[in-house]
Amino acid sequence: MSNQLAQQEIGNDATEIILKNINIPPCPEVVLEVLKVIVQPDVDYSKLVKLICGDVSLAASMLKTANSSFFALRNKVSTVQQAVSVLGLTNITQIVRGAGLKKAIGGSGEMHMERFWDRSNFKAIVSSQIASRLDGISRDEAYTYGLFHDCGIPILMQKFPDYKEKLAASNRSVDKVIVIENQHYSTNHATVGSLLARNWGLPDYIGHAIRLHHDQTIFSHASEIATPTVCTLVSIQILSEHIVAISLKKPDDAEWFRMGKSAQDYIGISDEEMEDVTEDAIEELEKMRVLN
Repeated sequence: MSNQLAQQEIGNDATEIILKNINIPPCPEVVLEVLKVIVQPDVDYSKLVKLICGDVSLAASMLKTANSSFFALRNKVSTVQQAVSVLGLTNITQIVRGAGLKKAIGGSGEMHMERFWDRSNFKAIVSSQIASRLDGISRDEAYTYGLFHDCGIPILMQKFPDYKEKLAASNRSVDKVIVIENQHYSTNHATVGSLLARNWGLPDYIGHAIRLHHDQTIFSHASEIATPTVCTLVSIQILSEHIVAISLKKPDDAEWFRMGKSAQDYIGISDEEMEDVTEDAIEELEKMRVLN
């Protein structure tokens, strides 16, 4: 089997087979309810606060984010109502999705999963920063994609006891990033993650970018789903992975050596600009880890 992902939609038959063997968690009801309130023309803030307060993990995420170094508040907030007024609807949407994802997939109390969620959050933040330098992709889109792009990993980790070992092997291999998963599980985390994105009502292009984020051919062979938006999101994610690895003093995965230059060229970031982006992002991540 080729290490490239076929650039076509996942058909109903293929989806049915995957769902028979892999449990794709539904979007939590509280997340759906909060998002319904947020998209209304006249947002009912009292209802919004009530919904958030009704979920302990969601309320904690709101308070933690509002009191983080990112907002640099002179006086820390102590209630969800205060946090909502500080954060704004865009940030609340991102936090709700992130907290809902973590809650739906699980991993609380497991050290390796806590590291996974922390790293996902870091990548989302860096992706947002990179998007701020580009045209055509909003910071919010980049953040959401950065948060969700590897969401298939914890799903497969829960299903298969040896998945963590196989994932480590695939990350070390320059030409077998997802082939190892396909051989052992008849699917891979990119496909599973794209199905979750579909089930959670994320935009189609985010689901496509999740599915194609290990496919190097997208930069040279456009297709109906490998659109410029999809390719830009994948490029941002590859750069953010590299920057977060530097920040955490971790070695780069094989992905960076295989696709890094193509991703950087695609979004038109020079080596000098990449140094600036890296420096700014690492400074922000360091502040977060010190002050949060």
